[in-house]
Amino acid sequence: MRRFARLLRRGLGLLLALALAALAFQLLVPRPFDDRRATLRKEAYLARIAELAAGGGERPSFVLILFDDLGYGDLGCYGSLIRTPHLDALAAGGARLTQAYATSPYCSASRAGLLTGRYPLRAGLDHVVQAPWTWKDVLERAGGFNRRLPAEEITIAEILQAAGYATAIFGKWHLGDASPSLPNERGFDHFFGLLHSNDQGKPALRRDGEIVEPHPIDQATLSRRYAEEAAAFIASNRRRPFFLYLPHTFPHIPLHVPAARRGRSSAGLYGDVIEELDDSVGRVLEALRRSGREADALVLVSSDNGPWFQGSSRGHRGRKFDVFEGGMRVPFIASWPGRVAAGQVLDQPVMGIDVFPTLLELAGLPAPEDRLIDGRSLVTLLTGGEAGAPVHDRILYFQLAKLRALRQGRFKYHDAQYVLFGNPMGWPWAPMKKRGPWLFDLDSDPAETYDVSDRYPGVARRLRDLLLEERRAIDANPRGWRLSR
Repeated sequence: MRRFARLLRRGLGLLLALALAALAFQLLVPRPFDDRRATLRKEAYLARIAELAAGGGERPSFVLILFDDLGYGDLGCYGSLIRTPHLDALAAGGARLTQAYATSPYCSASRAGLLTGRYPLRAGLDHVVQAPWTWKDVLERAGGFNRRLPAEEITIAEILQAAGYATAIFGKWHLGDASPSLPNERGFDHFFGLLHSNDQGKPALRRDGEIVEPHPIDQATLSRRYAEEAAAFIASNRRRPFFLYLPHTFPHIPLHVPAARRGRSSAGLYGDVIEELDDSVGRVLEALRRSGREADALVLVSSDNGPWFQGSSRGHRGRKFDVFEGGMRVPFIASWPGRVAAGQVLDQPVMGIDVFPTLLELAGLPAPEDRLIDGRSLVTLLTGGEAGAPVHDRILYFQLAKLRALRQGRFKYHDAQYVLFGNPMGWPWAPMKKRGPWLFDLDSDPAETYDVSDRYPGVARRLRDLLLEERRAIDANPRGWRLSR
């Protein structure tokens, strides 16, 4: 009996050692997520783009400004008390979209969708990338989560770079901190900014592959420095088409502004941050005017998701991390003098994934054919043709890899999901309860307050069936490849 007990202890000890070794291997050698075949198809596609672009022809420039955690109601032109005169003027001189959605309710996944034109699940990055070796990063490694945008994904920057564009990113990257997913490896000639959010790990300011300001950095000057880099980039590319991507660090927390700015806004420090961001936009627009590029540059402004602890969702239910409107609906402004008519207010539902095909169409470049591109071009909508036609037949809302809601027309269907139940005991975690499914009529109830599935049972069944159909299609082909594998 004693001998059996000793053998049992040894066996259990061996199993524990093997389990720990497997976990250590998983942490230290993350599972490779890159698809070699798809990467080869990507390389062939980019080579074709370079050949097509060699024929010459004028192409427009693009400025894409993305704020971090900016709420739908945080700009003056969207009803905020915060003063944003530069952004308000930009919207007045172009189009303001009232039903624009981020591609995800959180950082990395939203950016993956924005730059690839694909829902984050298809783009291989449906979660938040954590700073290396923080406790959250360790959990992601242990869980086998991807830590970067896969090599086979094609960013709009890679396409435009292959077509001869000058490309730059000034701001927050958040799509990976390791090769081959660093900014300069994913289509950008120039990078100045942070690899992660400003609350992750020990933020360091980088220029291309070098740290130029180690932790702790002066976050109060980031918005100004990004704008100065952007203005210099525009000035240095007066005769060449360019793609300028300006993903600001703020208003993600912690909030910082220069001392001279603090206390000016009636919306407190958060308002000060937004007004500083508005000034930075003014610097970029002034650089466009001085360079003579204003008339041949499309400027797009949006946010990566809804507001977090502060900021206005303008009465919409939910916040960052939610697939309710408050977590997904974001400002979206488009300006291009002479091409996008001034004073437009457009109510068609659109999404961040639409930026990718929009820029491709304007640049006269074909989309890759080996993968689903979920976005739809906004060129017709923005330039005044068929303004009433829907851009999307349906819009999908994901949390991680799970499809949680679907919108078609005025109706939005949520499946049963866990929602905050309240915390009367003051526990350090928030109790959740599974609730739903729900059907909301966004025309009469944009705050998603009242379930109308009893009133419209046929609509509820139809949207439920569509959601289940989309789930089956995703399960069968999660990355959306169009070629036989």
